[in-house]
Amino acid sequence: MGRKGENIRKRKDGRWEARYVKGRNANGNIIYGYVYAHKYSDVKQRRNEILARIELTSETDNVKSDSCSFTFDQLLNEWRADVRLTIRDSSYFLYNTIIEQHLQPYFGKMEVTLIDDSIIQAFIHAKVQEQLSTTYLQSIINLLRSILKFAYRKHRIAMPPLSVSCPRTAKKLPNIFLPTELERLEAFLEEKDDDFYFGLLLCMFTGIRIGELSGLKWEDYDRTAEQIWIRRTVYRMKNEKYDAVHETAKTVLHTSLPKTASSTRNIPLPRFLLERTHRHQKSEDCFVLTGTPHCMEPRCIQKKYRKILEQCSLRYLNFHALRHNFATLAVQKGMDYKTLAELLGHSSINTTMNIYVHSSLERKRECINLLKN
Repeated sequence: MGRKGENIRKRKDGRWEARYVKGRNANGNIIYGYVYAHKYSDVKQRRNEILARIELTSETDNVKSDSCSFTFDQLLNEWRADVRLTIRDSSYFLYNTIIEQHLQPYFGKMEVTLIDDSIIQAFIHAKVQEQLSTTYLQSIINLLRSILKFAYRKHRIAMPPLSVSCPRTAKKLPNIFLPTELERLEAFLEEKDDDFYFGLLLCMFTGIRIGELSGLKWEDYDRTAEQIWIRRTVYRMKNEKYDAVHETAKTVLHTSLPKTASSTRNIPLPRFLLERTHRHQKSEDCFVLTGTPHCMEPRCIQKKYRKILEQCSLRYLNFHALRHNFATLAVQKGMDYKTLAELLGHSSINTTMNIYVHSSLERKRECINLLKN
């Protein structure tokens, strides 16, 4: 007895038979397929699985036939419009730089459906020849993967497995200052009664980022609670309105919310800095580093910081090393990882532990010596 409307019937041999449409022949006539099982539920499930596969294959074939001239350039235009309002300006312009310098010249005119692992692997090989860093190359591949995933979501274009390989290099731990170097830098800064030197001391003992230091205003200082609020960051980015004919600037200074939601945070000031903080305090609309309503942009901070290291006869480590030193010293002094992660503005403790915390040689020696005791 057949199940009405389902094309499923019970045969005389006791098995259930389900009929489905496989397709049509050259004359347009329907071609049927059949599946069998001893239970009604089993035959229905098998029939539905086959129909789902047929439907997915049909969708993929239709998309490929409709998008045979769908190029990577066209895909990029759609992807840009899709992500423009969902990511930070700095991230958007970083992605655009990668696209314009690397992805577009190589993939731009290619049909999206033809991009497969072999083509992507050839692209990686070409970039390796340009001696790009492994970290930067991985960023390029991650961006390409994101764009191809968008193609799948938007157009159901089959995405390649992306089982590609990048060259492996030894992990490099970031350089940090030795304790004696930090003492020399701290002593030098404490001798100077200047807003900029005070700002560097603040950075050394709070771990704030260079953009956050640049955007720090006196309105962010809570004198009652003896803490600062990180509410903004300053960075330089590509000018969307750049026009060589009218001689507009290629880059512009931009102020926005901190890097992530976790980066908006409050940081209590160490007691030894409070008297100096009150001495330097200006009106609320003034920036901490300049003592004026105008901020000092990050690249100027970097230049002044480099000169100070030269004056102290210290080796050059980039400004971010101060943040690494703060985190490492905090752990050595017994600060728990959860507190440190919140002070640094990290959403995950793993980020704090894996990137910013490094055991000193003295600490390693102490732990080794514990084995005998």
